[in-house]
Amino acid sequence: MLAFAGSASARPIVLPNFLKEYQHDQAIGAIVPPAPPCPQYSLGVSCTPVPETPALGIPFPGNMTYYGGHVQVHPREYLVYWGWGENGAWPAGTSCAPETITEGSLSATLPCDPDGAGRYVADFLAQAGGTSWAEVSAQYSQADGRHVSNDPDILAGLWVDDTNPNTLPATNLNNAAGPTNTLTVLGQEAQAAVQHFGITDLSDADIVIVQPPGLSDPNALSQGYCAFHDYTWPSVESGVYDGVQQGIAYSNIPYQLAINSGGVNVCGENAVNSGATGRLDGFSIVVGHEIEETITDPGAEDVVGSGAAPTYLGGWYDALDANENGDKCAWVGLNPLTGQGTEPIPGALGDMTGNAGGQFAVQSLWSDAANAGTGYCAGVNDSPLPSSS
Repeated sequence: MLAFAGSASARPIVLPNFLKEYQHDQAIGAIVPPAPPCPQYSLGVSCTPVPETPALGIPFPGNMTYYGGHVQVHPREYLVYWGWGENGAWPAGTSCAPETITEGSLSATLPCDPDGAGRYVADFLAQAGGTSWAEVSAQYSQADGRHVSNDPDILAGLWVDDTNPNTLPATNLNNAAGPTNTLTVLGQEAQAAVQHFGITDLSDADIVIVQPPGLSDPNALSQGYCAFHDYTWPSVESGVYDGVQQGIAYSNIPYQLAINSGGVNVCGENAVNSGATGRLDGFSIVVGHEIEETITDPGAEDVVGSGAAPTYLGGWYDALDANENGDKCAWVGLNPLTGQGTEPIPGALGDMTGNAGGQFAVQSLWSDAANAGTGYCAGVNDSPLPSSS
């Protein structure tokens, strides 16, 4: 969550969704379901005295808890390239040529992809399913007993949306609900994607909205977070999703190479691999983080109602500090001074092999079953201690 990147004197960089969840928590009145008795909750005051605990290079202990919401039993990722061919998408002078991306039966043509990031994200999503990395999430289930399925084919759609204007640069998370609020605009684009793809089963769908550098979430560019995922539900978060279709899970993915602090990228560039090979590391690390959190907690810790018996839409997260399976293992092993390179510790960032043989940088994911049931980060650079399952 919080990581020190860049030089030793750099300010803490918010990674990847601390700011978003802090505002989320302030809006709903509680960070986690209160542990009774907690009388201040009825007054709209958090029962948890501090915000989420940062990993800071090592995972914070403590298993995740189930709060009653659904999980994505058969995850389906719908990849949206929003505004990649619109005015202002790329810096002046960028050399661009159309590029067709084909993943199985899916195909889309990007008008510009100078770094290869668009293709890389599509390749990652096409190859993430069915891997030992994704298998970590299969231990988590919902109220009816059904578990997350580690299906090999999770990429369900590709869409280059240059029809709906990307207005993100004119928005802010702090603005009132409406056309200048970042969450409202993202929710509306997620709804447009649901209509475009003809999605009828929202419970298993994640709309992955990837933006070009010039039209990326401006809050991320200015404040240093890398991404977040959310769930559209009326009345939560000051009504930012009022009027948006209920129950859409989406992931907000700004252009990772554009997020910098002091001239240093803080979203995973070369975090695992050096040189040109690792330039796009951050895209798979961050996208992987968000899709796996969405799979195990589509409801994004949302709470409906208040008082003694609120309804929790969230699935699995930490009872102590609301960290989800990605948060608890974010940036484990990352060099805290440079933001590049990892220490050889269990759970550290590393490469995983996709289902078609591709190599992708990923972070580990929290496993309640690891370390004989005491829990630890797994899926890459696993702990040598046995699992309870």
